[in-house]
Amino acid sequence: MYTLALLLKIGEVFMQKILVTGAGGFLASRFYEVYKNKYDIISLKRGDLDITDEAKVIETIRDAKPDYVLHTAALADTGKCEENKELSFAINVKGSINIAKACSLSKAKLLHFSTEQIFNGNVEAGPYSEKSIPVANTTYGKHKLQAEEEIKNILEEAWILRLTWMFGLPERFKKVNSNIVWNVVSAAIKGNSLKIPTNEFRGMTYAYDLLKNIPNIIKVPYGIYNTGSENNLSTYDIAKLVVEELGLSYRIENIIQKDEERYKDLPRDIRISNKKFRNLGIEFLSTEKAIKQCVNDFGMRF
Repeated sequence: MYTLALLLKIGEVFMQKILVTGAGGFLASRFYEVYKNKYDIISLKRGDLDITDEAKVIETIRDAKPDYVLHTAALADTGKCEENKELSFAINVKGSINIAKACSLSKAKLLHFSTEQIFNGNVEAGPYSEKSIPVANTTYGKHKLQAEEEIKNILEEAWILRLTWMFGLPERFKKVNSNIVWNVVSAAIKGNSLKIPTNEFRGMTYAYDLLKNIPNIIKVPYGIYNTGSENNLSTYDIAKLVVEELGLSYRIENIIQKDEERYKDLPRDIRISNKKFRNLGIEFLSTEKAIKQCVNDFGMRF
């Protein structure tokens, strides 16, 4: 007969180890809380590991011996990337190369987070599949696209996820990014008014909808995947939906305003298709359903 203590010990022995870069970030901090009892997680924040230091990255991953590396560390502020292209390259390209090299040497599998913004310069309408040729027109998009190519050349055992705009709400000790739900909630609380473009179209994904799919994602074939929720709404229409779900319909005109000038000449359409994942049995909520789920999870109706 196995005792409970022995069963727990056996579970510990076979618990898979995941090393996470950028552990203080929006997704990574939530990943730890969701999976800390399922995986042996090594969480490395910026102060713990400088991903631009190749020797240190190789040493750290070699010594940790992870089964998987979840690479979320990035310079994702598009404005800062434009202002400091060298820093963007160092973090988003060279840092990712270092991680891929270390994974290759340590026989670790890599889950790399890329972005929908590699399609920023495409003039044809979305949604884009993995066969669509990306036309990146920002420093951030160009560097993330270059990182994808470099990783593919270094490491076969990698999943590259092109994420849509992630959203969620503030939580204790966790970073919150600028996102459609929090931006609207914040404006409602502060009495501000947001100008939201009517000529922009993009996917928006609830962070926890992505996180729940991670164990399934690391079971599918390696490769590039457009990842996240789909929708056919403008950014303004999505913001309007958020206001309505919050129970603030009577304040719509005070909280959000239509911005019909931005992208008027050339609508911004960076929507992605996640058909490739769907065909493998991995599903994401539509943006509309995901917003409802987020509001319900946090009990944010006013």
